Amino acid sequence: MLVLKPEDTRIKNAITLLHLLLKEEGISRVGLSRITGLTKTTVSDIIRDFLSMKIVEESESVSTGSVGKSPTPLRVRKGAVYTIGVHLGREKVRTTLIDAQMNPILKKKGTLYGERSFKNILSKLFLSINRTMMESKKLGIEIGAIGIGIPGPLDSQMGIVRQPPKFEGWKDVPLGKMVKEKYGLPIWIENDANVGALAEKWCGGGKQTKNFMYVLANEGIGAGIVIDDELYQGTYDYVGEIGHNLFYDRGKFKYLEDIAGADLLIEDVRAKGLDVKNIKDISKLLQTQKGKELVAPLVRRAARWIGAALINAVHVVGPQTVFVGGKMSVLEDVLIHPIGEMFSQYLFGDQKVDVMLSEIPEDAVTIGSAIYATMKWLENRSVEHVEERKKSNA
Repeated sequence: MLVLKPEDTRIKNAITLLHLLLKEEGISRVGLSRITGLTKTTVSDIIRDFLSMKIVEESESVSTGSVGKSPTPLRVRKGAVYTIGVHLGREKVRTTLIDAQMNPILKKKGTLYGERSFKNILSKLFLSINRTMMESKKLGIEIGAIGIGIPGPLDSQMGIVRQPPKFEGWKDVPLGKMVKEKYGLPIWIENDANVGALAEKWCGGGKQTKNFMYVLANEGIGAGIVIDDELYQGTYDYVGEIGHNLFYDRGKFKYLEDIAGADLLIEDVRAKGLDVKNIKDISKLLQTQKGKELVAPLVRRAARWIGAALINAVHVVGPQTVFVGGKMSVLEDVLIHPIGEMFSQYLFGDQKVDVMLSEIPEDAVTIGSAIYATMKWLENRSVEHVEERKKSNA
């Protein structure tokens, strides 16, 4: 899954091999050549560069039983780069540390904001990153990059947070620049649902799925879209904003996330006289008779709204599977079953689209943010090396 879209052929070849090495640990030069169609000379040349850059390492050769030299397995070095992934959500900030093989090393429960002023949220962001860095240092790990997942709209290339709904005080914030100045590290920001889709692709149920949607159902509702194994980002970073599908409800047009977001569901349950603080409280209530009678209908109503938005998106994108993650995924079958019923009843044609819970509902954005930054770091390092070689050969 490419994050960078290179024009230079050598850069494109290098990044293609890099992604195969990330996905196929233990693949050999011969295997890389066979899958990509690149010549053995081209593959060997690029792998030589990766070895010299300490991005890739060789493992012990595995005997194939054939005459001749056994192929040498290759893999991305765990220590090529260590990356912090951040989920800057609407209620709290969470962090995760991963290595270059996308393995989580540290997962932090998260820091609640309390006061939701811009200044306080920023201080909690820095506090969370600082704590993760301190724990990393105890493990002898030096951080090489930071990725941040945050609700859109964004200008991800410039690192600017435009004006996320339900995120007061944030307008045209140069977050990438601010964090880079604080830590002196490469920083990348991306839409939270997009990086959630990356996590699903690399670590969850999307590993073997070429086309899927990942739905992040929180206070806002967004979708990350993977087409032919690539994260689709569009032109203006506004892809998958299903939370802003319009519906006509009670005499006026409303956005989906303003009638079916996690915060609205909590308000509806409280209006029934029930004491709930969060979605997990609602999930517990659903296990009781009172919850089944009073709360389940409210969840099913929100699920049908979400299902309608997803059907509209499916008719445009055509995915094989829809993974539902985010806070609302703890509602499990009470949420998923009505969406599945909507699909059975209203999907056009004979297409079969599976709807299932994400395999990484709570940590998808932090893991995905770290994966995004890791991939960008590795890709940029490869590009820099190619450019250096061009200059030296000029």
